[in-house]
Amino acid sequence: MGSNAGNPTSSSAATLGGRLLQLVGDRNAAGFSCEISRVCAELHPTGGRPVYGDVLAWVVDATAGVIVARLGAAGPDETLILDVRFTDGRYVDGDALPASERWVLRTVSAFLVEDVVEGEKSLTAAEQFDITLRAEILADALIWLDFVLDVDLPDPPDMAAV
Repeated sequence: MGSNAGNPTSSSAATLGGRLLQLVGDRNAAGFSCEISRVCAELHPTGGRPVYGDVLAWVVDATAGVIVARLGAAGPDETLILDVRFTDGRYVDGDALPASERWVLRTVSAFLVEDVVEGEKSLTAAEQFDITLRAEILADALIWLDFVLDVDLPDPPDMAAV
């Protein structure tokens, strides 16, 4: 599952993704902004820094991985469906989200339903967006990952609590 099924994420992309996630968790807006800007602005990074697409793929993979780890994988003839709600319980209309959040929702959902072709197409497209949208997508993807790491998920309705 995930965007790295046939191509594992480089350790530098995972390291940078982890550092960005730590900045989100620490609510270090200045450090986060500086690092996001650098990742998105460098089209050809030097000194072994990972490229934008690699870091974004790591974040998407991690998000899908956390969701599956927390809820369990889909069984035979089953499909995971990502249903997002506001904290007050109202459903989030994915089409009404800003472009960057809509991209995160659709891309993570593609990997959850194991539509690797669609997920990879989405990741590739993100690399071609203008720098502002690339930054918004990476920032939102990191914020969503931080959220799914922290959220208390209920037992799925068809499973008994143990």
